[in-house]
Amino acid sequence: MPTLPEFYTLPPDDRHPLLLSAVLAQHAWHYPRNTAYRNHCASRDVGPTIDENDLARVLRPTAQTFKSYIAELGTPFPQDCPADFARWVETQLSVEIAPERWAPLRRRYGSLEALLAALEQCFAGEGWRIATSSGTSGRASIMVRDADTFSLALDGFFLGIQHAWGIDLETRLIFVMPRQTRIAMAQAAYFGTEKLGYVARGLVDYTIPFPAPPDIIRIRTARTLRPGVRGWLEQHIAAPLMNWLGEHMALPRSIRATADLLRRCAATGEKVMLFGAPNQLHGVALALRETGGLTLPPGSLVGTGGGMKEAYPHTFAEIRRDIGATLRSGNGPITVRDVYGMAEANWAAFECPEGHHHLPPWLYAVALDATDAIIPAPDAEGILAFYDPFGGGALFPPFFKTTDRVYLINGGPWYDPARACPCGEPTAYIVAGTIARADLLDESGCAGQV
Repeated sequence: MPTLPEFYTLPPDDRHPLLLSAVLAQHAWHYPRNTAYRNHCASRDVGPTIDENDLARVLRPTAQTFKSYIAELGTPFPQDCPADFARWVETQLSVEIAPERWAPLRRRYGSLEALLAALEQCFAGEGWRIATSSGTSGRASIMVRDADTFSLALDGFFLGIQHAWGIDLETRLIFVMPRQTRIAMAQAAYFGTEKLGYVARGLVDYTIPFPAPPDIIRIRTARTLRPGVRGWLEQHIAAPLMNWLGEHMALPRSIRATADLLRRCAATGEKVMLFGAPNQLHGVALALRETGGLTLPPGSLVGTGGGMKEAYPHTFAEIRRDIGATLRSGNGPITVRDVYGMAEANWAAFECPEGHHHLPPWLYAVALDATDAIIPAPDAEGILAFYDPFGGGALFPPFFKTTDRVYLINGGPWYDPARACPCGEPTAYIVAGTIARADLLDESGCAGQV
């Protein structure tokens, strides 16, 4: 099987049989080992062996799979029943875990962060890293990755960003996000830059000055509250205070720190990739506009990711326009590119110069119609679904139906050279401007909420 970098060199017709074979092999591996996946398959009349015609039936919904602990435990607060939560985790994984492995867990923890940290300690030998979705509804998806799958996720993300955007090891990376958080995108940034050597070279900065554990995010949104007096205090005392501190202290400090770093890079000639949620980057651009804007070295780039805040008063197009009008690189407006992804995925889709989001070549992506059937065409408008035969490793099968409606070109085996992207990248892609959330905004995940 090719390595991830080698997939970029394979012609589309050669990729499909390799990916399909790998997907079928992953099903055969995980079916007898993964209780949650096997139960799902049984509910769809799927057995241990499948073929291409069965692919739609093995998909699980991203919005529910890693939130299913809530229904099983009867609470969105697994810190109240750690052993039961550990048993739920065990059903989600395709590795055998003896119950005594989580015996060191306490009967109760004061926060979700404390519980997840304790689980990571119990399984430090396997290199567990537990990530969450942004959890702006207070009901976060919780994903466990071991050393192998986490390393592969980092490789995939940074391989994609280097391939699509030309970001090299000489580029300073400025992330408008916290250094300490479990939100999947920020966690990948932190550990990926460390793994690839950016941290050792002193080329990484995080400009949100406070950590963002899942408990803080939940309380700030005040949408899923603890019962009783504690919940009343969260809603009426803690949430207003946290939001006031965020608006009047954390956000201004982050904007100032980011602007100062950009000015320093402009003065020293250091190439930059500035990355953050659109609304956060807009605040930086507006602050720099007050002093006449800024010209960064050639090759600098602004990357956006994480979606839009629900209540933000400016559109994505307006934000991009303001960033381009304020920040320049070389002789023109700075390049602004978006990245599309989700906490449940070990990949990201990077925007090309044509404005389309290209899916990585090791991903088998399709679109589903209203009956959840795969649309067998090179141009398919429906719900995005994907099969990643590498991202889950031996831990879980990443075959998921997302909550996003897209216009997908050249997905699955239906590659049409006439529909290839004008940018020259021969991969499946999502047409510019066609990603629409099919579920509630607060369930789709927004890094801008940290």
